[in-house]
Amino acid sequence: MFCRWLLENASTEFMQANINLAMSCLLGQRIVGYIGNTGIESWSGKAVFFIPKIDSDVKVEVEYSVDFASDDKEDFLQLRVWAR
Repeated sequence: MFCRWLLENASTEFMQANINLAMSCLLGQRIVGYIGNTGIESWSGKAVFFIPKIDSDVKVEVEYSVDFASDDKEDFLQLRVWAR
């Protein structure tokens, strides 16, 4: 399930949408409606999820950064998956 979601949703036009989709998936939530350009100028963070639906020994770390105020930084969404 996670891999199917990742392949279908890992890249959209707006980085904020990619982050929102990843976080909602890992939280077991569903986003309804438009999630394109949110107007956020700068957003970064890191979160760790333990996904009992997939496997009790799986940990997923999400790290992301968006900064439209600076041309020097590169926007990214990174997912790391570990078996504990």
